[in-house]
Amino acid sequence: MDIGYSALAVALIASAISFVSFVLYLRKQDESQYGFARIALVIQTVLLTAAISLLLYYFLIHDFNVEYVALYSERSLSLEYTISALWGGASGSLLLWAWLLSLFMTAIALRERKDRLTGYALGILLTINIFFLSLLVTINNPFTRLTFTPFDGNGLNPLLVNPGMLFHPPTLFIGYAGFTIPFAFALAGLLAESELWIFRVRKWMIFSWLFLGFGIFLGGWWSYTVLGWGGYWAWDPVENSSLVPWLLATALLHSVMLQESRRAMKLWNVLLSIGTFATVILATFLTRSGLISSVHSFGESGIGPIFTAYLGIILAVSLGILAFKFDQVKSMNVFQSATGREASFLFNNLLFVVMGLTVVWGTLFPMINEAVTHSKMSVGPGFYSAIAPWIILSLAALMGVCIILRWGATSTDDLVRKLRFPLIAGVATLPVMYFLGFTNPASLTGFVVAVFAVALHVEDYLVDAKNYAGKTKVGFFRSMGHLILVRRRRYGGYIVHFSMIIIFIGLLGTNFYETTHSVTLQKDTPTTVGEYTFTFNGMTVTQDTTQTEYGVNLLVSDGSFKDQLTAKLTNSSKTESMIVHVGVLSLPFQDVYVIPDAVDQSSATVTINYNPLISFVWYGFAITFVGVLVCLLPRKIGGAKLEQG
Repeated sequence: MDIGYSALAVALIASAISFVSFVLYLRKQDESQYGFARIALVIQTVLLTAAISLLLYYFLIHDFNVEYVALYSERSLSLEYTISALWGGASGSLLLWAWLLSLFMTAIALRERKDRLTGYALGILLTINIFFLSLLVTINNPFTRLTFTPFDGNGLNPLLVNPGMLFHPPTLFIGYAGFTIPFAFALAGLLAESELWIFRVRKWMIFSWLFLGFGIFLGGWWSYTVLGWGGYWAWDPVENSSLVPWLLATALLHSVMLQESRRAMKLWNVLLSIGTFATVILATFLTRSGLISSVHSFGESGIGPIFTAYLGIILAVSLGILAFKFDQVKSMNVFQSATGREASFLFNNLLFVVMGLTVVWGTLFPMINEAVTHSKMSVGPGFYSAIAPWIILSLAALMGVCIILRWGATSTDDLVRKLRFPLIAGVATLPVMYFLGFTNPASLTGFVVAVFAVALHVEDYLVDAKNYAGKTKVGFFRSMGHLILVRRRRYGGYIVHFSMIIIFIGLLGTNFYETTHSVTLQKDTPTTVGEYTFTFNGMTVTQDTTQTEYGVNLLVSDGSFKDQLTAKLTNSSKTESMIVHVGVLSLPFQDVYVIPDAVDQSSATVTINYNPLISFVWYGFAITFVGVLVCLLPRKIGGAKLEQG
């Protein structure tokens, strides 16, 4: 028996002991039981750390007697991709998830207050990790050894030998593991009859939301730069499955603020916590069931039905607890007017939930249809495009309007006064964008809404800074910086809103104004394609034992600049397939995106896409980081004097 497997087995036992000890603590309120449960929890974490470290060591020394190592690595893999092979399959991914969850549980056990709420939450979290560990010691053992030792392994799928593999899966799993915590504390709040759970999980929610969003962003960038189909989002079922918990978590982040300040939306918050975690499990099921064909998926037999059953158990138990404790989620009736800030939170939740349900239905319907009718069908981007743009446009407008609404109701005079200048700014955008060549009516509506929303945020910030300066006598420009430190949650949220609007502008550009040209370029012959002139400078060939790489070298110019661009075709002898590596020339307001189709010494056939405003998508998410960091700044930042001001 491998020592790594022994570590997993003992970790499972330690988890079970910790769970039983927490149950005894909750029944008897015996502090010694809490301490014992915490010790067992730490032991579980140490053992899982040892197990994942040992598996990584097996990869680094190329121990191909370990089946998992032989399946996902090979001697020719570089160090960074040998490390990333750790999460190249289902067993390693489950081990990574269990290890991350154990770290998070240990942090909660060591830092949170010892009370019934924390005890219930840790008990629930332990049941989740017991499930993962049970899978790892039975059908998904990453330490299974072969009866022989092959000289070399199978290696990673060539599409996975990319920098995205180093960061995309781990960030997704950090987000997935993190979202177990709001779920556990929401149920713990019901069982312990305490509303304090929402204060315990705020930073966990922001942290998990950021990492899941970052994982989705990295997946889009990876798809855009590697897969060669010309875009960053294809409504692939596995892409969709990661998006849904992020949408529900975004709604949760907003509605918990209403419970904190007004004791409202309690039922919403519990349901959103359950829904977020349930869709995380759904995402895991879709990735590992083998029901779909995708570069993301691990089609390992046996695990799909288990996750389906587990998802059913989660929903049955969670909703059963909610029904039994329904009196705990009765909220104060604070919805007095459609022009009140409370109503904006409700509309926000409805939009995110409708979008989430739309994506879930579009993803699952082909599987349901096949199970019922035994005929295959697919749901294409057109289904989502019929609904998503309207929801995204409504959310962009709501992001602006919600910040000027008052609690209870907002008077007509207030609305007119606060909306006047942002509306003027939005309408003034129309002729400017039209003059710049953005003439599609739907996109122009989007640009108007985007500028309107940004103007509302800027106006509110400047008015707030002016009032703060008058109150504290620190000066207008200094007060602008002080405000961000003093009101971190508010202005961190504003920055996140701004980042989402920037991404929205990028979506408008790429969805309405992308152009595609297919052309064959003769060597050393300048050819004008749309806005730019391309010259094929010849083909370069690079060969090793497993693949042959053909480089398509292009000179791109438009009279004012010249730049080099290289796209590649890689013929993999291992997979007997041709892999496309696109060439991307990123300009301030547009990408020149070249997909190689065929190449020889005298000519190259390529597809050229012009993707306007695509950089706004990438820059927008970078700004999101800034907003989240502001939200998470500790209270000491800025000093007591600022807080008093």
